[in-house]
Amino acid sequence: MPSRAHEGTPLGGRQRSNYESNKSLTWRIASGLAVGIGVLTLLVGWRSIQQADIEAQQAVRLGSPGKPQMLTTVTRTPMSAPRKALWGDIKAPYPTHAFWENFVLGTGVDGNNAVTGLPYILQASESSVDLFYPYTNMATKTQYQLGFDQVVGRLSIGCATYESSIHVVDEYSDLGVTLKHDFGKDGTMKTHVVQGSPYVSYEFDGASPMLTSGQILRAFRVDGKKAACNAKGHTGSLFEFSLLQFDETWRVYAFPPIKLVCTASNPPMALQADDPYTGVLRVALSNNCTYGEAQHHCSGNGHGSYVPSHPNGYGGLLDNHASAMVTGGDVEYSFDGNKANVNFKWRVTSLNKSSVPALMLAMPHSVEMMKDQDSIIDGVAIHRSIHGVQKPVVGNTWEMTETLSDIAYLAPREIKDKDMLKAVKQAAEEDIDWELPWNYQSGTGDPYNAGKMLAKMANIALIADHVGVSKKKIDKFLDNLASGLEVWVNGTSSNALVYDKSWGGVVSCGCKYSYPPPKCLNGGPPNCPALGGDPVSNGFDFGNGAYNDHHFHYGYMIYAAGGLAKLRPSWAKKHAPMVLSLVRDIANPSSDDAYFPKFRHTDWYAGHSWAGGVAMAYLNGRNQESVSEAFNAWYGVSLWGRAINDSEIRDVGRLLAAMEKRGGQTYWQIPKMNSEIYPEEFAEHRTAGIILSHRTGHDCVDEDPRRAEHNFGTKRLYRLSSSGLAIAFLR
Repeated sequence: MPSRAHEGTPLGGRQRSNYESNKSLTWRIASGLAVGIGVLTLLVGWRSIQQADIEAQQAVRLGSPGKPQMLTTVTRTPMSAPRKALWGDIKAPYPTHAFWENFVLGTGVDGNNAVTGLPYILQASESSVDLFYPYTNMATKTQYQLGFDQVVGRLSIGCATYESSIHVVDEYSDLGVTLKHDFGKDGTMKTHVVQGSPYVSYEFDGASPMLTSGQILRAFRVDGKKAACNAKGHTGSLFEFSLLQFDETWRVYAFPPIKLVCTASNPPMALQADDPYTGVLRVALSNNCTYGEAQHHCSGNGHGSYVPSHPNGYGGLLDNHASAMVTGGDVEYSFDGNKANVNFKWRVTSLNKSSVPALMLAMPHSVEMMKDQDSIIDGVAIHRSIHGVQKPVVGNTWEMTETLSDIAYLAPREIKDKDMLKAVKQAAEEDIDWELPWNYQSGTGDPYNAGKMLAKMANIALIADHVGVSKKKIDKFLDNLASGLEVWVNGTSSNALVYDKSWGGVVSCGCKYSYPPPKCLNGGPPNCPALGGDPVSNGFDFGNGAYNDHHFHYGYMIYAAGGLAKLRPSWAKKHAPMVLSLVRDIANPSSDDAYFPKFRHTDWYAGHSWAGGVAMAYLNGRNQESVSEAFNAWYGVSLWGRAINDSEIRDVGRLLAAMEKRGGQTYWQIPKMNSEIYPEEFAEHRTAGIILSHRTGHDCVDEDPRRAEHNFGTKRLYRLSSSGLAIAFLR
């Protein structure tokens, strides 16, 4: 069974609940005094500040992969269900946040269906899978993006003669996807799109390949020799062509050799096979500054481009490893004390029966983690994206390590100052009487704000228990917490959580709210206004029904469950199967789970989560704003595992949190002006507000980028529990 692998712009602005806006006294004191008292630490976390890691020991499946308990099962309407014509023979559960998700959203072939498979951007059509080589630029003072020309810059690779055939997903893995075009009597074409591959591999079976470019041909070589582009055929194993407008040179490797006819008119350049071909063409950009004329790639400033010291060396590297075709990749992990071993095992096929290893490209955070630094080829990198330079790495397996630590519910430091302890206890005594608003007691509100309030209640309970608030008061508070949480995990909330059979996941039904008294006029499932698939439906509950931000929403609830379980183990024993449904929705590590996709939000190659959803295809690809909330989700998973003594759940949460931490520190935080990731104009902001597949913004979707408090205030420095595990994650 294939491995399972967000985006879209978050739908609707995030609203603060009354509770969050008014901030409890315990919260204010705990947050403000954290550094001094070790109860709740919120640090400004530049890399110069040493931050806690998370222990991870063993990665395994999360419990039984059975049907989610207590939740009504719903089937979506065709408008919001997966488009089966694009999924081929693959069945639910479907990935909802894969880097390639745009291939299967909407029509799959319109202008917004761009997929960022670094170092390229790709789009599928009815006869081809097209490549664009992007460039970095500052679009505005707050927007750093990958630009690409969808007309002139398009390099189209497909079939010369064909019956119209939309692509389908043939298979996918943790790190790649294979698309298939079936041209009927004209054969088939499979396209292997793998993150970090300097080649895109096209596998033809009885089809006639055709490659076209909107640029003007400048030079043409076959097997290293200059050749004429005069409508005559050339047989060879290596075709190289240089293009005018973007100063690019591309190489096409053929296994076995192929005869291609070169023409240089309408379109400006084309290579076409007259006969059906069975074999593989591997396409790679070998020089992005061929004649020193590229506006973006020859600037030499290290950010608008990355000019290599040995450009010919990179071309030779491509030649040496072209026979090792990578069709996908699997992520494996294990633990050794305070070290986590994370391996990318590339699926490699030798095209000439040799033992030549794969050539891939690593992002900055992966380079830091590599065990074998000798496998990294320095001095020949030519690819830069908005996420930094991608360095060439040779090897069929990447072995990486992560340093881990062991911090649980409370800070490792006790409150030594008696006056501070007294102040915190007094505040807890006051806040322990707080109750959820009426509409959230019945689950009439949205799961995101509900989760935040429940998580803060659990945190206050943990603080109160730690500083000696009376058991009687804590028990009453826990009763309220349990009641507020149960309506969600048991599926009895007015805005019910339901199991979506179509995609495979837990989603909110949606509530057509009426007040007073608080109630949902739609009456609950099967009447679910959040699942209609139209823009209004997708706006319910911050897009939860379209799989928007599930790790944020459910992460808070899972954290609340973990806090409640620690203080009231009997509750955990009764409700563990229901909480497990939420854990599996966002952090299922098993491809054998028939109800949830594997690691829904996690992009192992990018080094962080994606938060968007499946409402529609967005030109800028996947996105995530609140990396702190993503971290908090995995922290909550680990704490739930601790509370119920389940090392499997605990360790999965720790591993994901460690990855999110590194990704947040590498790509969201900008501790110095001479950033290796961002140009000076962007680095001066010191934070990224939102990261998309090919755009990074200082702003957030619902915030004003000119307002400093929006970028450094409470929305970025989210509560990360009373453990002292305050990662300087920004929102």
